Amino acid sequence: MELMLLRVYQRQVREQCSTILRSWEEIDRLGPQVWPAIQQLVGSAANVSKLLWGGGGKRAVEREPLRASIGVADSSPLHSTEMRNHFEHIDQRLDAWWANSPRHNHADQNIGPYGAISGIDEIDSFRLYDPDSGDLWFWGDSFNLKEIVAEVQRIYPIVQVESEKPHWIVP
Repeated sequence: MELMLLRVYQRQVREQCSTILRSWEEIDRLGPQVWPAIQQLVGSAANVSKLLWGGGGKRAVEREPLRASIGVADSSPLHSTEMRNHFEHIDQRLDAWWANSPRHNHADQNIGPYGAISGIDEIDSFRLYDPDSGDLWFWGDSFNLKEIVAEVQRIYPIVQVESEKPHWIVP
């Protein structure tokens, strides 16, 4: 990867990480903006994933220098874009729910532990956030926000330093 392109990618990762950390502050307060903040955090985490691996992992090999420069392994919790896909493609999820749910119950934007609402089929359970565990659930898929934030807190100082380095070779 060319050095200038690497620096541009690092700056983009830095900005998305900053957004994740700001969103986490709002989520941690469980204020009235918790769901927009969760959506923003999930979207920014997916953007970091796309920057680090490419959409659907299609650029993983060529983005290896970027991941190496900020110490991100393929096992990073930032790798997955599955939860963002649930949020971003809500229209498709609603159509699938309507076509496949036997009872058409609809539980969405709930706060509390998974399974707290009894009698709900997995397909009827949309967005649920458990602040104690940090798990975000959608249709039985979970995404741990605390793990995402911990990874961002770990790499953010690194990407700040790396992104400010010159984008030319210093003799």
